[in-house]
Amino acid sequence: MYKVEVEKGNLSFSAAHFISFGGRCERLHGHNYAVSVILEGNLTEDRYVFDFVELKKTIRRICDRLDHHFLLPMKSQHLDIKEADEEWEIRFENRRYVFPAEDVLVLPVDSITAERLAEYVCGQLIELVKEQEGLSLTSITVGVEEAPGQTAFYQHSF
Repeated sequence: MYKVEVEKGNLSFSAAHFISFGGRCERLHGHNYAVSVILEGNLTEDRYVFDFVELKKTIRRICDRLDHHFLLPMKSQHLDIKEADEEWEIRFENRRYVFPAEDVLVLPVDSITAERLAEYVCGQLIELVKEQEGLSLTSITVGVEEAPGQTAFYQHSF
């Protein structure tokens, strides 16, 4: 079994969010997130697990989609979310937020935690690497760092 890892450099994105949990809601804030990826598997006919250059390009595309958006957890059980007239309205108790639709990226998650972002990025990466022929991956692990020393990981096994 072999393992490759890519991290740092331009594998990052900046985004705004807030988390609602336990009857509370954080203030709106943002992070400069950094993404790391570990692929495990057998070697291809070309004698690598995955081409580093292609892997970084693929992750960069995912990061670019997330970059400079408000990340909206569409499956949240705590938020009242409505889309209308090219804007998103989000309510939590007495708080009301309105964002231009072009500034919002709707994610199919229940919360915008680093853990859920790692799971989301992993899912996006799986969809993109499925197109590659000759791979023999056994697992993908994605880390999302929201601040130095604070990284959440999600691992998917094949």
